Amino acid sequence: MNDVIRIPRRTLFLAAGVIVGMLLVLALVMTGVVARAADATTVAGAAVLKTQQAAAERDVERAYEQAVEQVRKVRALNLAITAAQADAIALKAFNDLKALRHSGLLSLGQVLGLADADGYATATEQRFDQAPVSAQPAPTPVLLAPRLYAIAARMSELAAQLSDQATTSLTAPAATPAPTVAPSPSRTPTPTARP
Repeated sequence: MNDVIRIPRRTLFLAAGVIVGMLLVLALVMTGVVARAADATTVAGAAVLKTQQAAAERDVERAYEQAVEQVRKVRALNLAITAAQADAIALKAFNDLKALRHSGLLSLGQVLGLADADGYATATEQRFDQAPVSAQPAPTPVLLAPRLYAIAARMSELAAQLSDQATTSLTAPAATPAPTVAPSPSRTPTPTARP
């Protein structure tokens, strides 16, 4: 009858840890911390979101328009290359800039969670083609949300790179063929005979 039950210390520590953990979870549930963590947090209302969207669209379009204008101005100069070469370079730059603008607007649509981001990008391009940003009155400045700012900044950076690349290609000197020098008979070494 003097049987002693021995429980290892590790088991006691493990059981105590489980009990403390269960009490902690129960306390978090009772205070509502778990419920608040599961709730979605609204950071901005619909009006703020529309303002952010419009400002980001204007920034993307402004970068596009500035780059296109730079290429047009350089193309209008008297260039050292032929008109056909200049037209081809300018056309490629315009197509690349349009594709970049579409990509920027598509990214905006995706960040904004629009179901048809491609349709949104196309409709926004058409709207700006009819009424460019440069023709619109200056809106009130808006501090963009970080993800929208990242898209607008990247668009501006890439548009500047494309227009600079086109400017460099347009203003490069015309390629002139390198003169070829035919060896003259007097300069041609004659083989020497060895005895």
